[in-house]
Amino acid sequence: MKISHSPSLILAMTVAAAILLAGRAAYCLEYHLRGQASLLANGRSLDDEGYYIGEARYLPQVTLTGGIGKNNLIDLEASLDAFARAGSEDGADTSAVDLYRLKLRFATPRSETRIGLQQLNFGPAYLLRPLRWFDRLDPRDPLGLTDGVYALSFRYVAATNASIWLWGLYGNDEPKGYEMLATPDDEVEFGGRMQVPVSSGEVALTFHRRTVTAPGPYAEDFPEYRYALDGRWDIEIGLWLEAVLTHQKSEFLPFEWRQMVTLGGDYTLPLGNGPHVLMEHMAVDAAARPLEWDEDSHVSGLMVGYPLGLMDRLTAIGFYSWEDKEYSQFLGWQRAWDRFTLEVSVFHYPDGGGSVYPGGAGVLGGGSGGQLVFIFNH
Repeated sequence: MKISHSPSLILAMTVAAAILLAGRAAYCLEYHLRGQASLLANGRSLDDEGYYIGEARYLPQVTLTGGIGKNNLIDLEASLDAFARAGSEDGADTSAVDLYRLKLRFATPRSETRIGLQQLNFGPAYLLRPLRWFDRLDPRDPLGLTDGVYALSFRYVAATNASIWLWGLYGNDEPKGYEMLATPDDEVEFGGRMQVPVSSGEVALTFHRRTVTAPGPYAEDFPEYRYALDGRWDIEIGLWLEAVLTHQKSEFLPFEWRQMVTLGGDYTLPLGNGPHVLMEHMAVDAAARPLEWDEDSHVSGLMVGYPLGLMDRLTAIGFYSWEDKEYSQFLGWQRAWDRFTLEVSVFHYPDGGGSVYPGGAGVLGGGSGGQLVFIFNH
């Protein structure tokens, strides 16, 4: 079994726990232990070959919470991701215990400050997300798992419901989100986001800056700047926009600029139990100059969710690549009890799914097949 950890984060957790315990006289500490256990079985066919995989996973979470004064809150959250996996592919037999989340949070009535290994995501899009900068959430994953980032983040919400986010990242040397190239060791990333109410919705501007390491004979470190505009409006239907412009300043790159734009909308139809329909379309392009569209590619996504009753729900998700003229389909049935969840799904992803779903086939794997997931929460 592989056990991975970050020494600096272990130290931070120890210091944070000591601070909480040392100050217990000033505020009352509460202790919570939660967890999620799951069993997964997946079988699929790809290129006339059959594959299977089985997985057992447990995510325990411990939270220490204390109040400071009348309205302020401080808490420490720590969770692990322990799993064992076996399958027919090379390298499928593995097990590990990894840190999943480890963060210290200080909250006031209008602000929140977090430090540690945390989830950082924003933006209104759901299926095709240009603002998927720091996570790899998969809409088809019933566990909702994604790697966190080591960060210091701050969010303030004004009385007008306008908000500002600030963040700094350090120690994240693996690609995240849609990134193809890693950030060098010991490099700091930073950015921010400003979100304001507008009419029947809200609009936001987001910025992020990091350094990129390029592999190969011309390996070098060069800066990357991301600029984003997004908004959501609720009128007769829900409408949203996400647009991201990325600039990588390097003389060795054939295209320094990359653009991603998603338009989406959703509506609950007045039929039966109320099917919820969500549609998104994303355009992606790389160009020598900003806002220049030459060799753009397009992907469309559709999700339909239908509640069969209080406990059962059907979800269908499909993607279409306009360049490759390929479809990707997912159909899942989920039943939820108080603590238990069961999901049965079937899927089809050509060539691993990368051409029709940015980010690849994700939790399901490529090809055609089915999956069974059993979840227990305590």
